[in-house]
Amino acid sequence: MDLSVPAVTLAALLLGTARATGFVLLAPPFNSRTIPGPVKAALALALSVLLSTQIAPSLPEPTAGFLVVAAVTEVVIGAALGFVVQVLFTAVQMAGDLIDVTGGFSLQPAYDPLAMTQNSSVGRLHYLLASTLLFTSGGHLLMVKGFATSYQGMPVGGEVPTDQIAAVVAKAFSLMFLAALQIAGPMVAVLLLADVALALLSRAAPSLNIFAFGFPVKILLTLTMLGLTFPLLPPALDALLDHAARAMVSLRSG
Repeated sequence: MDLSVPAVTLAALLLGTARATGFVLLAPPFNSRTIPGPVKAALALALSVLLSTQIAPSLPEPTAGFLVVAAVTEVVIGAALGFVVQVLFTAVQMAGDLIDVTGGFSLQPAYDPLAMTQNSSVGRLHYLLASTLLFTSGGHLLMVKGFATSYQGMPVGGEVPTDQIAAVVAKAFSLMFLAALQIAGPMVAVLLLADVALALLSRAAPSLNIFAFGFPVKILLTLTMLGLTFPLLPPALDALLDHAARAMVSLRSG
């Protein structure tokens, strides 16, 4: 028995895979190096299979030129959606980086073999905690739902809304800095007050070597109060994921 598949269905699978690939490569938690490349490819293909029935009705008769241009456009759109999610998710790690700078941990950065970069210890800890919370709270399913809903505003074959993407990215960066300050603000304030107290102590007793015990005091204070920032992560992460889902849905083509 011969099995024939319509050309429109194959085109929908191809273009859906292109957008899903761009999204999976940049959007957390799918962009982690702990997820093998074949698994990412299988996830992108699975998303395109699930959404092919939604993509196929809006496609014209596929031609070679249309498929090439549309595939490139879909990769760009998927990468833009994933980048917006990544920017908002990075706010949690930035909060840890702020604590590292004020607490003195950034003087000796640690090499991260997963990201192939040097990151601060507390910042990486916050990022790993946020990734764990993302899976345990079902946030990854919210990201997939936002990606699937993006086809309503940006159907396959439409133009890339560059102006809207630029505005959404700019707003995402502003929310990233605001969320990082809200998470790390109490700790940063306490550590800055500790710096002021050490400065006043050095003025009151010039014979004391502040550098000899200043860093140990700040490190001990940072480790003691670090647990105060952990309860702020779940609500902050929920708000960031909600903003990311809304940003993906708000984009409209042409």
